[in-house]
Amino acid sequence: MLSLCTPSSPPPPPSPHGTVITPTSSVALLRGAAERRDTALTSALHAALLKSGALRSRQAPLAAANSLLHAYLQCGLLSRALRLLDEMPRRDAATYAPLISAHCRLGAPLDALRAFLDMLAWGCSDEEGVDDVVRPNEFTAAAVVQACGLARDERLARMVHGYLVAGGFCDDPFVLGSLVNMYAKVGDVASARRLLLGLPCRDVVSWTAIVSGCVLNAMLEEALGVFLMMLEDGVLPNNVTMLSVIQACALMGASELFGPVHALVVLLELEHDASVVNSLIMMYAKNGFVEEAIRLFKGFYLKTGSVCSNEDVLAAVLYGCTISGSVKNGEGLHAHTIKMGAFPSISVENSLMGMYARFEQIDAALLVFEGMEVKDIVSWNTIISCLAKTDRVNEAMDIFSVLHAAAGGGLAPDFVTVLSMLQACSNAGLLHQGQMLHGYVMKSGFVYDVSICNALISMYAKLGRIDFAEMIFERMDIKDLVSWNSMINAYGMHGDGHSALRVFHQLKDAGTPAPNAITFVSVISACSHSGLVSEGHKCFESMGRDHGIEPSMDHYACVVDLLGRSGRFAEAEQFIRDMPVRPDSTIWGPLLAACQLHGNVDLAEKAAKELSALEPESDIWRVSLSNTYASVGRWRDAAKIRSEMRRVGLRKETGWSFVDVGGVEGFKFVSADTRHHDAEKIYSVWHSMNRHMADLAADVHKLNPISAI
Repeated sequence: MLSLCTPSSPPPPPSPHGTVITPTSSVALLRGAAERRDTALTSALHAALLKSGALRSRQAPLAAANSLLHAYLQCGLLSRALRLLDEMPRRDAATYAPLISAHCRLGAPLDALRAFLDMLAWGCSDEEGVDDVVRPNEFTAAAVVQACGLARDERLARMVHGYLVAGGFCDDPFVLGSLVNMYAKVGDVASARRLLLGLPCRDVVSWTAIVSGCVLNAMLEEALGVFLMMLEDGVLPNNVTMLSVIQACALMGASELFGPVHALVVLLELEHDASVVNSLIMMYAKNGFVEEAIRLFKGFYLKTGSVCSNEDVLAAVLYGCTISGSVKNGEGLHAHTIKMGAFPSISVENSLMGMYARFEQIDAALLVFEGMEVKDIVSWNTIISCLAKTDRVNEAMDIFSVLHAAAGGGLAPDFVTVLSMLQACSNAGLLHQGQMLHGYVMKSGFVYDVSICNALISMYAKLGRIDFAEMIFERMDIKDLVSWNSMINAYGMHGDGHSALRVFHQLKDAGTPAPNAITFVSVISACSHSGLVSEGHKCFESMGRDHGIEPSMDHYACVVDLLGRSGRFAEAEQFIRDMPVRPDSTIWGPLLAACQLHGNVDLAEKAAKELSALEPESDIWRVSLSNTYASVGRWRDAAKIRSEMRRVGLRKETGWSFVDVGGVEGFKFVSADTRHHDAEKIYSVWHSMNRHMADLAADVHKLNPISAI
């Protein structure tokens, strides 16, 4: 039974005007108050009915109490309606129908079902023998069917359907239409279609219910199939039908249907319906058809002087500009949103930041961020990620610190924020800041997030602290495949192929997760950097034989690099000839690099010839070939290539390095740079180290000479 413990507290009665309110006259007044959602009038009429005693008498007609209950529900005063219900000495189906519907409107289907069960349990035969049991009618039946649809519970839907069949309600077309809608919403399209085809008169509402239900349950192809059946049945769609059809096409990404659906909208004369046009704009924009989306947007809003107040539409068009690279349209839409006063709008402003970040217009993204009156975590993550992916890592750290300091206000860094900052520290070589961030991760509990631990492993591996990477990996309670791959890759970076193979064998012994294509790229690459030719080749052969993984171009490139680095050029050439696919630049590039390493000019020229056909505009293979000539003393050939590069306008991109000393001093420098204030001392130490390495290399060469093939 529905019950509230708090006693009834009716509002104070209105000032007397000499008018007597009777139960009969109050019904019409309450109906008007409900239509206008007039809370004050409803409260005043409640007070007058209490004063007259009409609400507490078992002999008084129920119409006044039911109308008052309905008025409170229409005014959104559910708590008052429930208190009134508790005090009603009598109830009927008309009492419960608006209550069940109100719960459905509020998105509380389980409360609606409880109200229906309360109705069935209410009443008994009193002392005078009057039967006070409440029996449902077609309106309560339709309302409880609506609740089942909202609950998305197929088993419950079938139970209610069975109850209605036993009660004889399924001959009513209104109830049958509601059942069609219910089955569509719970995803039982077959039952919905069977009920619909059994109706003597199938209208657009019933067909639209099934189409919408299919889209709601991600049954997109079924939705379009039902839509075609609707057209074949001679029923024309309305704007609600078209909204579902457009959404289905958008989610499917079925670009071949965009034009026909748009044409049907025009044929149905719905091109002036704002909701339909907005859906078309979002369909085009989210699938990268920005020109069509912008054309519709301009035609419907800009040319008519209308204002687009739908934030989702603006955000969708900006997203479309982002994924299509249409910066001009994006900037134009930004100007339009400023002109029409669309701000503040978190979703639109976040989309603008995302767009400018994609186009690397960092200052514009910062300008949007700083102008936001209200920011959510997506706003902070967007700008932090934007700065972290560029050279402005210190600014990203500063903004992260501000977000961390404001954590008490409801916003706090989440795992996306932390991942962005770890990536920033990794790319910029900031070990000290990375360690500070690691401390924050441990303190905040993110250390139990597998993706965060994987990022920490990669960061420490790139920053030279393989010991920290090992520690994190060993302490992880749960490891996914990315964890294993990250650790194998970390050992490969540090030239420790034996440890990479050890972790690889541990992964295989564990059974789950199974190695994937990325695992083999990492382990073969690790073998390549450690000179473990036989072990690397065995791993490559086991891919298809033991794991059913088809080698990709990356795997072939790793094997070529493996053979080339060890000077086994004849085997590398034979391997390339035996490849089942035509080699591309990812194959010839590593071979050319290996030729430079070992001074194999003949094979280097052959690899460069292949690369010149594949990448005629690239300067990378030209520089590598030039360096190969230089390594064997063919300076004239090296100079010829450099001269040719200058003639055609190719220029090698300047390489730079960044040194961070204890988190105190950072310096970015290029080759032969003399700008640092301690440049003389730096070069003195460097020359000393270079001489020491040259002497050591000469000693090793005497013990184990290597002949280039």
